[in-house]
Amino acid sequence: MMSSDDLFLRAFENSAGHMANLDSVRSIVEGLIGHGHSLEYIIQSLEREMKEAEVTLRTDLRILINEARHLVRRMTSA
Repeated sequence: MMSSDDLFLRAFENSAGHMANLDSVRSIVEGLIGHGHSLEYIIQSLEREMKEAEVTLRTDLRILINEARHLVRRMTSA
């Protein structure tokens, strides 16, 4: 089973090509990984981050969250 950090990094890699604020999202991702947080905690942190973000960053974070959830669904159905 893939760790939360690995899954989250894979989600970032898969969705990075669709992001307008890649450097900002990368910085947020780097701040969330490596601490042993659950994927749900990471997603909740991103959702909190979205509340203060401008519209394109909110969209990028939503793309990342959706990709992470997609990977989880794909892994649990395999």
